[in-house]
Amino acid sequence: MAYILVWLIAVLVFFVLYLCRKLRYELHMFQLNSYRNERYGRWFGEQKGRALKARDFLPLILVGLWLFKLSLVGFGVAALAIYILLFFTYKAPKQKKPLVMTKRAQRLYLLSVVILVVFTAFSGLVLIYEGYMWPLLIGFFILGLFPCILMLAANTVLIPVEKSINNSFLREARQIIADMPFLTTIGITGSYGKTSCKFILGQILSEEFMTLVTPASYNTPMGVTRVIRESLRSTHEMFVAEMGAKQKGDVAELCRLVQPKLGIITAIGPQHLETFGNLENIINTKFELVDALPPDGLAVLNFDDENIRNKAAAYSCRLVSYGLSDKWDYYAHEIAYNIKGSSFVIHAPGGQEQQFTTLLLGRHNICNIVAAVAAAHELGLPLDKAAKAVRHLPPIEHRLQFLANPRGYNVIDDAFNSNPQGAAAALEVLASFAGGQKIIVTPGMVELGSEEYELNKAFARQAAAVCDYIILVGKKHSQPLQDGLAESAFPPERYYVASDLADASSQLAKIAKPGDVVLFENDLPDTYNE
Repeated sequence: MAYILVWLIAVLVFFVLYLCRKLRYELHMFQLNSYRNERYGRWFGEQKGRALKARDFLPLILVGLWLFKLSLVGFGVAALAIYILLFFTYKAPKQKKPLVMTKRAQRLYLLSVVILVVFTAFSGLVLIYEGYMWPLLIGFFILGLFPCILMLAANTVLIPVEKSINNSFLREARQIIADMPFLTTIGITGSYGKTSCKFILGQILSEEFMTLVTPASYNTPMGVTRVIRESLRSTHEMFVAEMGAKQKGDVAELCRLVQPKLGIITAIGPQHLETFGNLENIINTKFELVDALPPDGLAVLNFDDENIRNKAAAYSCRLVSYGLSDKWDYYAHEIAYNIKGSSFVIHAPGGQEQQFTTLLLGRHNICNIVAAVAAAHELGLPLDKAAKAVRHLPPIEHRLQFLANPRGYNVIDDAFNSNPQGAAAALEVLASFAGGQKIIVTPGMVELGSEEYELNKAFARQAAAVCDYIILVGKKHSQPLQDGLAESAFPPERYYVASDLADASSQLAKIAKPGDVVLFENDLPDTYNE
C-alpha cells in the first residue's frame, strides 16, 4: 500500500507541475485581456479553444484504463508516465509581448495554483479514503484541457480585492494631480496614432517645459496611475497621457484620473469593433475626452477625419483643427519622402509657416506631427523650436521604421498593429521608392469586428496596385487578403501564403534582392492564432 501511495503522490505532483506551466500562458492571456473575465471569455470563444494539441488528450487514456478496470498499480504507472511526459514536453506558444509579472499577476497566479493544489489534494484524499476515482479523473481531463477554469475562478474571487487595491491607488494618483494646480495635463486618444503623437508631443514640449510622458503603451487607468505615483514630480510642468479604450466609458475613466486641460483626438476608425459593437460607440467614447475638458480647455482635433469633423460640430468649446488640408487651422503641405525620411511645411493660424524635416515616414506620421505642433504652439512654443525637436525625433520602433538589411535590400518596419488608415499610408510610402521590387509581408489587419473581412479585402486590392510581390502570413487568417488578390487578378506566382512568420522569412530570403524595398505591415498579437 505504501508504494501505491508514493505513486499517487508522484502522479499528483507532476499533474500540478504540468498545470502550473500551462497556467502561466493562461495568465498571459488574461493580462492581455485586461484581467476581465468577459473579454477573456470572448477571446477564448473566438479562438475556439486555441487549437488543442493531440497531447492534451493523453489523460483521456486514463479514463479508458479505469473503465476497463486496470489494476491500481498499472493505472498509477500509466498516469505517472503520462504526466512526466506532458510536463517535460510542454511548450507554451511563442509570445511576442512577454508576460509582465506585476503584483496583480502574481496574486492571480498564486491563487489559481492554490485552487489547483486544494482540488488535487481533495481528489487524492477521496480516492484514498473513499475509493472514488472520478473526481481525480475529471480533474485530469477537464483541467488538463481547460486550465483557464482555474484562472477564471481565481480572478472572480480576487475581483473585490483588486477593486479595493486599485481604488486606493487611483485616489492617490488623483490627489497628486489635484495638488499640482500649475501642471498642464494633456490627454491623447484615438483609434490609432495616439502612441506616436504622444511621443512626438513629449519631445517637442521638452524643448521648453519639464515634461512627463506615459511610457510605451501605458494607456489604461492602472498603467497611467502607476506613472503618476512613481514618476510625476512637483517640477513637472506638462504631463502627457495616452488614453486607450476598448469599450464605452474607458476614456471618461482616464479623464477623471488625469483631469486634462488639453485634449487631442488623432483619428477614429473601426478598431476594437469586437468590444465596441459599432462605430458610433467608438466615436462617442473618444469624444469623452472633449466632454471632460474644463470651460477654458482646448481640443485639438484631426479634421481630415470625417468622423471627428462631424462630431465636433456639436461642441461649443474651443477647438483647433489640424490635418493635411489647407482648410484647417494647422496643416502640412509640400510633403516629400526619401530614404532619409520626410520633409514638409506646417502652416499655422495667422499665416505663420515653418519648414520641417523628420526621420519618420508616412502621411499619418506627418499628421501626428502636425497635431503635436498644434498643441505645443497653442501652449506657447514657437514653431522654430518645434521644428528643431521634430528634426531630432528618433524613428518610432515598428511604426514605419526604415531599416537597412545586411542582404542589401531595405526594410520598412510597420509591424506594430495595423489599421486601414495606417496600412494605406504605409503602401503610399512603399510606392514612393524607385528602383527594385516592392514587397510586402503581412497577415492583414485584426480587431476590426464584422468589417474585418471587407477591410482586409480592400487592403489586398491596394497592395496589389503597389507591390511586385506579396507574402501573406497565416493560411487561415489571411483568407480575406487572398480573396482580395484574386479579385484584383494579381498573378498567383507573385504571392505566397506562409504558415507563419518563419515561413514568410524563408520565402523572403529566396526572392528579395539588393535594392528591393520590403514592407512588414502588422504582426499578429499573442491573442491570435496564425
